[in-house]
Amino acid sequence: MTSRSIALVLAACLAAGFAAGAHARARQEKSSGEQASATTADPAQVRFSAEVERGQIYEHDVGHNLVFRLTPATSDEGGGWVIGMWPTAEPADEVIEFVEIATPPYHGYNQRYLAATAGYSSREAVRINPRRFNFVLSVHDQHVASEVVNAGLYPSAVSEADRPRIEAESAAVNLGYGELRILRSRVNTGKNGEPDTIAWVKFEVVLKFSAGQTLEQVLAPKVPSSR
Repeated sequence: MTSRSIALVLAACLAAGFAAGAHARARQEKSSGEQASATTADPAQVRFSAEVERGQIYEHDVGHNLVFRLTPATSDEGGGWVIGMWPTAEPADEVIEFVEIATPPYHGYNQRYLAATAGYSSREAVRINPRRFNFVLSVHDQHVASEVVNAGLYPSAVSEADRPRIEAESAAVNLGYGELRILRSRVNTGKNGEPDTIAWVKFEVVLKFSAGQTLEQVLAPKVPSSR
């Protein structure tokens, strides 16, 4: 199966609709943290800040052959963005993204959505702070993670012979970890019955590429002992 088989119910209203040059790119701002650079080794942690206006795509090359991207949501409930990590060299035969497969829950609003949808208003959406998300680190890992997640969502479709292999793969897929913190935002009040809309946000992102967690730990977190 491909990752399309686990697409969220929300995906239809939040699907990213964009083409080269269709939206203006948002302005980046340097922070005091580390910046990815083509002339230096990729750091284990990257920190940056920026701002983005409604309808804009924001992109930031973070090294590790990855691009952080905010893609405008297409819902009619107040706008916003979907947080994503994309390979710098996207496969020609498929659309592939690295956050969706690694950030549960898979059948509901989760923290990859900086958006007003699924019952969340624009003002409620910008108050979720920080947003925490996970991501796989390569196209290969995305394909493996897709099989693992499908096996968890649809266990009856997995043979007993395949279960040990899939469990081992789950433990072997290392994940990156990210946080997006909204520093400032502006929500425009709707008129004549229209919903409020997210007009602008200023944000900071921290990405950790050696987060020390696996897909197995994310899908089946262990409850800390009460002792």
